[in-house]
Amino acid sequence: MVTRMKMAVIVMMMVALLSPQLSDAASVGRGWESREVPGKVWVCTGQPRAPGTTQTSTSDQMAAFLRLFAYLNGRNNRDQRLPMGVPVSIEARPAPDGGKELSACFFLPESVQSNPPTPTEPLVYLSTRPALTILTRRFGGFATDEDTWENEARALRRLLSAEGQQTRTDLQYWNAYDPPYKFWNRHNEVWLVKA
Repeated sequence: MVTRMKMAVIVMMMVALLSPQLSDAASVGRGWESREVPGKVWVCTGQPRAPGTTQTSTSDQMAAFLRLFAYLNGRNNRDQRLPMGVPVSIEARPAPDGGKELSACFFLPESVQSNPPTPTEPLVYLSTRPALTILTRRFGGFATDEDTWENEARALRRLLSAEGQQTRTDLQYWNAYDPPYKFWNRHNEVWLVKA
């Protein structure tokens, strides 16, 4: 029997390198760049925190990943299998309790962007992200917890603030581009939305 963790590793090993076509850097600052992200459809699921906690657990993250992978594996109204793209993107918004409301999302391939299959799992939904101007920077390592992402977002905000750049405070995206078996030269990005 395949455990959930083994399944996740197998899945990530089969990742097709499909991603939204980002523009080349529109402008570059000291340690950051600005890019245009086109409006596209993503498949998403909430990533809730247990009551009384400030962060999602590893098991909550894995459950969200497996719900999204099930959609790609045919748990949709067409029983259609879809390739997995990059990045795996977490949409982070402020929660009323001071924490974060997180939604995990997979990019859908261009072949289904105009008419994606509908999820059959009630916790999975399609989300059309609007075109955005993002301010970002790349960083390495395994970004597996909210503290890592928040620290990177704060560091990016400091760089941007020093150069007079303003970003929205109600939305950010945490993006991981690499499968878990890649150990060196990992590619992660925090996307802050230009105000």
